[in-house]
Amino acid sequence: MRKDECFYLGKIAKKFSFKGEVLIYLDTDEPELYQNLESVFIEYNKNLVPFFIEKSAIHRDKFLRDKYKDVDTELEADNMKNLEVYLPLTMLPK
Repeated sequence: MRKDECFYLGKIAKKFSFKGEVLIYLDTDEPELYQNLESVFIEYNKNLVPFFIEKSAIHRDKFLRDKYKDVDTELEADNMKNLEVYLPLTMLPK
């Protein structure tokens, strides 16, 4: 997936728990639209890398609390801080 085929969803603001969860600050007025995603693309070293979501929930109106498959520790989640999150343009709300 290329960046020009995606739209910016938000940025990972911080880790949430010791189990590898992260909080994404959403750049949207309708966060509930993004609560049931299967995956997201996270920009890492100028590449978009798919991350598959195990569980997700809205947190304090503007955040999405995600747990990704294969991100299981506090350190792994903390290393994702400030990374940008994208979705394919096909998922852009109408």
